[in-house]
Amino acid sequence: AELAAYAPGRAWRLVEVDRTLADVDAHKDHILNLLHPAGTVMDLNIGAALWLAVGASGTLRLPPPQTQLGEAGAAAPQQPAANQRLTDGQPYTSAARVVMLGHGADEQCAGYGRHRTRFVGGGWRGLSGELRVDVRRLWVRNLGRDDRLVSDWGREARHPFLAEPLMRALLGGVALREVADLRNAPGVGDKHVLRAALAQLGLPEAAARVKRAIQFGSRIGKASNVREFGSNRAANRRNAGSVALEALAIT
Repeated sequence: AELAAYAPGRAWRLVEVDRTLADVDAHKDHILNLLHPAGTVMDLNIGAALWLAVGASGTLRLPPPQTQLGEAGAAAPQQPAANQRLTDGQPYTSAARVVMLGHGADEQCAGYGRHRTRFVGGGWRGLSGELRVDVRRLWVRNLGRDDRLVSDWGREARHPFLAEPLMRALLGGVALREVADLRNAPGVGDKHVLRAALAQLGLPEAAARVKRAIQFGSRIGKASNVREFGSNRAANRRNAGSVALEALAIT
C-alpha cells in the first residue's frame, strides 16, 4: 500500500503466494538438488520459501484505484492501463524475468541479531570485523544457493545492495555509526542508513519495520521446527538452523 501511494501511476501487482509445508514436501527433492552443497535446516527453510516465492504464482492483489485527473476534471477512480484487464483476487502468475533480492543489506548494515551481540561485546571495532567477515563469506553462504533457486524459474536475480559503488561507500566511505548505530533499538539503529534513505524517499512505514527473516516471516521456520523438533523452544535449544539435514533423515 505504501509503494502504491508513493507511485500511484505504476501498475503495481502483489502476488500472494500462500503455500504450506505440504507444498514444500511435494517439491523437497527438487529443492534439495538446487540447494546442494548447502545442507542445513536453515538452508532448506530459506531455500523453500525463496523458491516458492520466486515462482510468483498465487492470488493477485491490486491496490485501490486512483482518481485520474483529465481535462474535464476528476474522472472515476481507475487502475493504471496495464492493470485494467485484471481482477483483484484472481489466480495469477507473474511473467517478470527479473527478481530483485536484498542480499548484502544485513551483512553490510548490521541487520542480524548477532551483530548487536557482537557490538555489545566488542564495540565498534568488533562490529566492523563481524561485518567484514559476513561480506567475505556472502558468496558461499547465500549467493550461489539463491542464484540456483531463482534461475530454476527462468528468472534473473539482481542485487542492488551489492553494486560496487554502494559497497565501497558502506564498507569504508561512510563512518560505521552512520551506517548502523546499534545503541538504538531494533528497527531504528540496525541498517540506519537504509532506513534514513527510505524515510527521505517518503516510505516511513518501510523505514521503521523491524527485520524478519524470510523463514520466519513466511512461517515456514516455525512449521518446520514444530514438525522436526517438537516445538520452537526445542528447536532453539538444538540451534536448529545449523543442524545438518542428514541428522534429521529428511533428505
